[in-house]
Amino acid sequence: MNQNQMTRRQMLQLSAGVGTASLLAACVAAPAAPAADGGGEAAPDMAMTELSLWSMSYPPHDNAWNMLADQYNEANDERNVTVEPKTDPWTTYASGLSAGTAGDLLSIHGAAAASFMATNTLLPLTETLGGMGTIKDRFFSAVMDYYTYQGDVYGIPLHNNTPGIGFITNLDLWQEAGMEPPPTYTHWNDVWQDAKSLTQADDDGIINVAGLSMRNYHNIQYLCGAIYEQGGTYLDEETGEWSVNTPEGIRALTELFHDPIFTHEVDSPDLPAVFNGLAEGRMAMGGIWIDYIPFAATAFPEGNFGFTMRPGIDGADPVVVGEGGWGLNVNAASENPEDALDFIDYLNDDGVMIQWLQSQHSLPCVFSLLDHEWYSSDEAKFLQPALATVQDWVWIGPVGTKYAMDDVFWPGLEELSLGAISVEDLAARLDEDLTQRVQSFREDTGYEW
Repeated sequence: MNQNQMTRRQMLQLSAGVGTASLLAACVAAPAAPAADGGGEAAPDMAMTELSLWSMSYPPHDNAWNMLADQYNEANDERNVTVEPKTDPWTTYASGLSAGTAGDLLSIHGAAAASFMATNTLLPLTETLGGMGTIKDRFFSAVMDYYTYQGDVYGIPLHNNTPGIGFITNLDLWQEAGMEPPPTYTHWNDVWQDAKSLTQADDDGIINVAGLSMRNYHNIQYLCGAIYEQGGTYLDEETGEWSVNTPEGIRALTELFHDPIFTHEVDSPDLPAVFNGLAEGRMAMGGIWIDYIPFAATAFPEGNFGFTMRPGIDGADPVVVGEGGWGLNVNAASENPEDALDFIDYLNDDGVMIQWLQSQHSLPCVFSLLDHEWYSSDEAKFLQPALATVQDWVWIGPVGTKYAMDDVFWPGLEELSLGAISVEDLAARLDEDLTQRVQSFREDTGYEW
């Protein structure tokens, strides 16, 4: 990977800062001021409208946005879309919106959309997408809920890429062990048995290859799902108060994050976290977002990765708490809003969406693509276990910028992995810190629920 290219985690972390929310709170979406009479040169007699599309600088996305923009431009003699990737997306978006220089179209992940919606910097897409009734019939609620605010929709999701679904597998390590990962696990006992068989240690008993690691920045999704699987809850949506310090929360923290290291001994905090551990061949399984596979194809082309669906607690069906998905939004201050909406309408087509999904090797956001033949192909069949569950995923709730929750959970998970904090103390601290983040977000942005 290019040393100057930020990792996905580093880029997404930038969305959680108070600075971004505060900067957005100062933004006011307004039409461009008209030119003064008699000033400047006369506008050229041209029918072509130029639209800029700002996106996160990330090779799989860069390639896909350029592909779709090129197709749109070739078929359109009135509009031209130019893709402009940004290395530091959320901060750049916020600065551009504040200065009035942001693109007409903005690719904002659902997990980061709340601050943009709450500060009126995005154009509603409800009517363009056919109205709320059509939207609910077409899109999965777990992805569209992240783009919905006070009765309107502000984004079109193109793919689901959440963590919390299952495990990315390093197939080379499985093959070396003479094993093959199952498409789906139904019981955690089977997970631990395989993980122990895959774990490697040196002559001093120091683990140098983890059988399974759950140490990843985004993994609060696994915690939330495991709480639901036990019949518990973790968030009071009205007050924004978190409740991890419950029997269900304690069990989820223990079994998913404490036990791999201290009970089953299939992971070590001395190893890299999942993102790098998988890439370096030091983990056979890792809990991480499912589109790690297309990312790795570009960043670590020598890698050989697969996916297996995780089990639920006590054999229950897994509850996947989605993180939202990548999609596209319209700058409310765009000088060409109708033209920008035309590109949104172009994206809202199964034939266009499947091209995006194929480029990302990812899961759909619409019911109509669940049975698409591509998911039966050799390159996509690894997605089938997750595909069978995707329409039942749920969103995390009205927490504001979801990445702010990751910024709280990840340091606590690192401390737990080192034995520096007990499960009980971590649960209590999470309740306090997560609640503070949600309530501060609501105060800073005016987000109402």
